Amino acid sequence: MTVAVVSSRYFPYDSPSRETFQTAFDRRPFPFFHSVHESDLFSWAVLSRLATRAETKSGGYYFETGTTAPGEKWRGVPDGKSLPDVLENIGESNSLIMLKRVQEYPEYAAFLKVCIDELNRLCGVDLRRSYRDPVMTILITSPGRVTPYHIDGEANFLLQIQGSKRVHIFNGNDTEVLTDIELEKFWSGDDTKSPQYREHLQGRAWQFELSPGTGVSNPVTFPHWVKNGSSVSVSLSMNFKRDVDTTANAYRINNALRKAGLHPRRPGRSPMLDGIKSGGYRAARSLKRLVHR
Repeated sequence: MTVAVVSSRYFPYDSPSRETFQTAFDRRPFPFFHSVHESDLFSWAVLSRLATRAETKSGGYYFETGTTAPGEKWRGVPDGKSLPDVLENIGESNSLIMLKRVQEYPEYAAFLKVCIDELNRLCGVDLRRSYRDPVMTILITSPGRVTPYHIDGEANFLLQIQGSKRVHIFNGNDTEVLTDIELEKFWSGDDTKSPQYREHLQGRAWQFELSPGTGVSNPVTFPHWVKNGSSVSVSLSMNFKRDVDTTANAYRINNALRKAGLHPRRPGRSPMLDGIKSGGYRAARSLKRLVHR
């Protein structure tokens, strides 16, 4: 009997890895190994040139500077500073740089294709069908810098390339950690009540120590914050948006119902009701697009 050997370039394809990815992806946080840090695409010289390209591209980057803490909010790009200047002084400027949507550059598009093929096999999920709009962001952060507490609407793989960091992830299904109203506001695009960091719940967080060649996967809307290590950190964030997110759509409908003075049922308690809400939301969006056209 011949056993098929599956080649893998960036992610190990052993039985323990497959079992972890298939049982935990987009359900609970889990650590993993990779070899992406060995790719020339993430060498310092290449990243410097990429930053120059990103600066001329609309929406191609984000950066902020200054002391931060888990419970603080994003500061926004400061006036009077350029991306190359911040990158050149990243070692002592207490800054965070995001090179955004790098998959839109040809060399990173090819890289992402290989990664998706490997992750499909590991997760046992066709990421091209069940998820959409895969986005890659390169994160470059100063020593000791804190990335504030926040949630994302995508399932995430965070891969450490250079330096180290500690990632604190909270259970997004815990109503003490993340309330219904916070989720309703988030999914409705209303950031007037963004998720609140509750320091007294810090002990409930998972903690992951990342170094080059390691990573962590984080489900949709699991709150997290990050503390960088003692040297400059380079990480790659790969995000996948659910193609149809019934829970998110139910929260959007609940937000409208709450504004009308009602007290809607939390998603997850009645799959049938969630499906009705999600279908109604998608129908309303389709009608809105049709009217707009």
